[in-house]
Amino acid sequence: MYNFVQMEKITIKDVAKRAGVSVGSVSMVLNNRKGVASKTADKVLAVVKELNYTPNKAASTLRIGFNKIIGVITPDISNSFFAEITRQIEDIAYENGFTVLFSSSDNLTSKIARLIDTFHADGVKGLMITPTDDCSKEIERAVKLGMSVVFLNRNPKGNVEAGRVHLDHNKAMRMAVDHLFANGYKHIEVFSNEAPYSNLTAREEAYLAYFRELGLGDTARVQHVNEQDEAEMMRMIQESRDRGTDAIIIPQGYLGVKVVTVVKKLGLKIPEDLALVGFDGGETFSLMTPSITQIDQSAKETAQNACAILMEMMTEGVPGRTVIIEPRLIAGESSAPKSC
Repeated sequence: MYNFVQMEKITIKDVAKRAGVSVGSVSMVLNNRKGVASKTADKVLAVVKELNYTPNKAASTLRIGFNKIIGVITPDISNSFFAEITRQIEDIAYENGFTVLFSSSDNLTSKIARLIDTFHADGVKGLMITPTDDCSKEIERAVKLGMSVVFLNRNPKGNVEAGRVHLDHNKAMRMAVDHLFANGYKHIEVFSNEAPYSNLTAREEAYLAYFRELGLGDTARVQHVNEQDEAEMMRMIQESRDRGTDAIIIPQGYLGVKVVTVVKKLGLKIPEDLALVGFDGGETFSLMTPSITQIDQSAKETAQNACAILMEMMTEGVPGRTVIIEPRLIAGESSAPKSC
């Protein structure tokens, strides 16, 4: 008589846990799909071999019993920052057998609601979105319609079930401030959009908190501007200069372009009269005269993580998780060391 011992079946979750990566990343590696760093892929394959894991193809087929269509909603698909991210998303999705539908929300909650209904009618089962602050009900509706959701760069109000990919706003703002201080600038203000987007609010709060930490809380100032009102912007920048401000941080890419235009119209020199540091201006900031120093959020890394999280949610039925992207400072001429 033989005594058989039933071995516990190794699952994809076991592989992911041992490798220290997501289930979605393991799935992408096993299916020879792009979007996972080579070092991570090698680690996953080593664990697969170690655990003698064999994928259950039949179960995978049953799990992916839906149209492999992803919807992507950004504020403005022509914006260089979002254009680069969506291009990366499209490439990764294509390599993984997914079709992508793109649209712009113009930061209008009403338009997000219509797009979700349109996407649902088109069979979309996964949604990546840069939400407005007040679109929680629309996102909840998308979830009820069977969509997995990942937020790009912002969070709406409320506790919505979703994956999240965003910049380390605190580290990014500290990086900008430290760079300006190191280059000799003493009086730094923030010019931000008057719209209360969560990413801008997080950056503004990080700036104020850091100045309080440095004992400079009384000198910190956040100015909220209407980017469509050039006359108002000119007045506010001139008043800022009159207060002795020698550097401005602009936490939004498009607003940075507007600020540069207004500063030049005032006859001020960059950086001699006013140094500037922007966020996520991409190639546009690099090609401007002078080139604009910027805090950069890797479009490729953002897209890779967003795709991995969404595909993991869609194929494995797991909850969304949060990935925080490390910022990178790209020095330009707009914040060159201050001359004595």
